[in-house]
Amino acid sequence: MTALHRQADLQMAAHPDGRLEGLVFAHADGSPLRPQWVLDQLRKRTAKLALPRVGLHDLRHTAASIMIAEGIPIAIVSKTLRHATLATTINLYGHLFRDSADQAVNALARALDQAQPDRLRAVPRGDDDLPLAA
Repeated sequence: MTALHRQADLQMAAHPDGRLEGLVFAHADGSPLRPQWVLDQLRKRTAKLALPRVGLHDLRHTAASIMIAEGIPIAIVSKTLRHATLATTINLYGHLFRDSADQAVNALARALDQAQPDRLRAVPRGDDDLPLAA
């Protein structure tokens, strides 16, 4: 977040009215960065640091994986990645939620264990309490 805020500050400082308008990552004149230039810069800098060769899409997958690991709601992850539907996000990253069902059951178990028996009330079963159809 700090890096994004710093970049936004740079863009605002370059704007005559001091506001953020257009792209956050752009050339000094506000024109968009060419994707190939961004990829070239990424490859040049990772090579200089002796890191494995990665593509921009790899960074996108890494960002998604980190968000999911940190417990960001899937709807927010999906919006951040600008997927058209939640299904797309789940199809791509659903395997990262392998432990989610266990976590949900454990959370429910903890809540029930902590519940105060004198505050619980009976829940109707089936359709016993429903009026009969005419």
